[in-house]
Amino acid sequence: MKRNTIISSLVLFLFAAPSKAVWYEATGQAQIKQGDLAQARHFAINDALSRAALFAGADVNSTQQVLNGVLQSSTLDVNSQHQVSQLQLMTETQSGNVLTVVIRADIEPKATTACATGQYQKPLLLSQIRLAAREDAIYGQLFSLDKDATSQLHYHLQDLTTAVTTTVLSHSTMLDELKYPYTDQLFRQGAQYIVSATIKDLSLGDKSHHFWQSARKQRFFALDVVLYDLFEQSVVFQQEYRTESTWPYKDNSTPASHSQAFWQLPYGQKIDQVLTAVAQDLQQQLQCKPLLTSITQVSNNQVFFNIGKQHGLKVGDKLQLIQVKRHPAQPQIKQLTHSDIQLVVRQVSEQHAMAEPEQHTLIQHIQAADIVGVHKSQD
Repeated sequence: MKRNTIISSLVLFLFAAPSKAVWYEATGQAQIKQGDLAQARHFAINDALSRAALFAGADVNSTQQVLNGVLQSSTLDVNSQHQVSQLQLMTETQSGNVLTVVIRADIEPKATTACATGQYQKPLLLSQIRLAAREDAIYGQLFSLDKDATSQLHYHLQDLTTAVTTTVLSHSTMLDELKYPYTDQLFRQGAQYIVSATIKDLSLGDKSHHFWQSARKQRFFALDVVLYDLFEQSVVFQQEYRTESTWPYKDNSTPASHSQAFWQLPYGQKIDQVLTAVAQDLQQQLQCKPLLTSITQVSNNQVFFNIGKQHGLKVGDKLQLIQVKRHPAQPQIKQLTHSDIQLVVRQVSEQHAMAEPEQHTLIQHIQAADIVGVHKSQD
């Protein structure tokens, strides 16, 4: 959902709400085999519920009966931190032999539960901010502001957030480029989210009304930010940030945007406040999201993947195993199945780890590109 934010000064609001049920909307898909629509509906609902459970931080194995869009009876096996009290089937559409459903699941955290995945850092790609308002950059020669704002945002993400580990890309990535198979490739390489941002406005306004600022004009700044989930291939968060401040438009020697002097200008300070707000919003969006990664190798009953100490992982952490089944003709369509097998981390380095089945179960059916989700450590 896209929102607009106007920032005149930096104000940070922290709030806590009592533990309560939250509605999660999710999409699921399944292949219709031999015309069996009921079976496809069952698998599609399970797929959607699995996705809703992932983003609630819950583990769900489910068998349910749905009548008129409302869950009638179920055997919902949820972890000790969550319970699913209601499920609604919102829409159902058929395209060829693929059935797509949209559900709403009421997933309630128990009162004693904190954010179950807050101790883990999700791998985030920060693409270079794109400067769309290049014609306005001539005032002050701010043609490098995109690169310098990217560096400043990276600094704030490192300084202000505990939810992510950030890797800065050398190029900008626009929303219309985030499509399969590119997004799937990034996820398999170890990234979970990507941020795309565009500077849309650097324009000058009217002169200041104060006589002591007669050599100054108002200057505007607008930044559009998109947070994209590489696993779900969907936008998590989109927002436009706006601010303004005075600009010494008659001064032909304004500081370059890479310099500390620029960021100490009133205009530079307002841009920095925007970038600080972006970092804080990303922290809020991702702090309770599950840490997910793709399995890179399965060998000798051991599972290997590309997350490690850098992401908060440690020996003994429990992993939820999620098998991925892709549509043979449309591989971007995937169906998720939560496995009963629980994995335990046995070895961990900075960016890699190895896990084994907790009960020494054979896992020949597990393959590269299946998914693991990290549980909170059990003391």
